[in-house]
Amino acid sequence: MRTKKQSGKASHQAFQRGLAIAAAIAVVAGTAACTSAVAQSPAVPPTAIAPIAAAAPVPALTATVGQPAATAPAAPATPGAARAERPAPTSAVFELQQRMQAHELSELRTTYNGAYGASLLFAQSDLTYYVTLFQQKDLWRVIKTTNEASAERLYSDFAKQTRTMADLELQRIRLEAQKERSERQIAAQQEKLRGLKTDLDIQRQQQAQAQERQKVARTEAETLDIERRAARARVDELQRQIRELEAQVNAPFNSQPRRR
Repeated sequence: MRTKKQSGKASHQAFQRGLAIAAAIAVVAGTAACTSAVAQSPAVPPTAIAPIAAAAPVPALTATVGQPAATAPAAPATPGAARAERPAPTSAVFELQQRMQAHELSELRTTYNGAYGASLLFAQSDLTYYVTLFQQKDLWRVIKTTNEASAERLYSDFAKQTRTMADLELQRIRLEAQKERSERQIAAQQEKLRGLKTDLDIQRQQQAQAQERQKVARTEAETLDIERRAARARVDELQRQIRELEAQVNAPFNSQPRRR
């Protein structure tokens, strides 16, 4: 049988264990409450994310003016740290324009066909060739290479393309010039036709007046001719009478007039 002293000791140990368990539970509960409070507290600012720089165009050996170049996909943002910006690559067209403005290029060959043209440019500093195709003096295509044979071949191809593309335009220019010349000829012929019609109207008017005048003159001439013949007959009759009277006046005094 347990003694009274042993029983009291056991009760005291049980009481101590209960206190320890209660303390442990209190510690765990306090830690959880602190963690929840920190998570919900507005005083702690979120980690700043650096802004993503605009994507730069991907370099291209062949670029077309007026069309946007392909853009590189943006890298995912890294929380808590600013992303380092990468240098923006330059397209062949923009690179060529910059080097032309800096007078770093020599023009080796150029071909013009209508509004189209091709050029072969050379950069002596880095032995780089630029083969260009342009229209209306605006760059269309630019190819960059360090191979001389390739550059010459590309230039030859571009020059042939400009001739093919310009054929229709040159034909249009010729046809337009021929049309304008035909229109000028039509205007000149119409003016000449109007002049001829005016001359013909004048001729017809004058001819009608001349015919009327001739008709009047003919009538007058006929009348005058009749009057002239009548006057002539009268003159002849008077002359005959005068001769008879003169003969009688000049006859001898004692002579008898002849019998008829």
